[in-house]
Amino acid sequence: MTFPTPVNDNRDGLEEAPASFYALESLPTRMRRAEPGRVEGIVTAAVLAATAFRLRDEDGLVLSLRRLTDAVAAFDAEQDAA
Repeated sequence: MTFPTPVNDNRDGLEEAPASFYALESLPTRMRRAEPGRVEGIVTAAVLAATAFRLRDEDGLVLSLRRLTDAVAAFDAEQDAA
């Protein structure tokens, strides 16, 4: 059994992300106003999706993307109700 070679995103020559990339202003307004605990489900699902993608785990990616979709839908419904 052979495994595909992982992608190395840490290789030399990659530029540093600009500080504005991490700025709070880059988030949608409704996410800036939300309490940190309310977006935790979205962040967790996004991290799981990114990890599954990097590991090339197709089943894990599909599952985590579904959870991400559910988390965003729940967040939107909660924001609309408020």
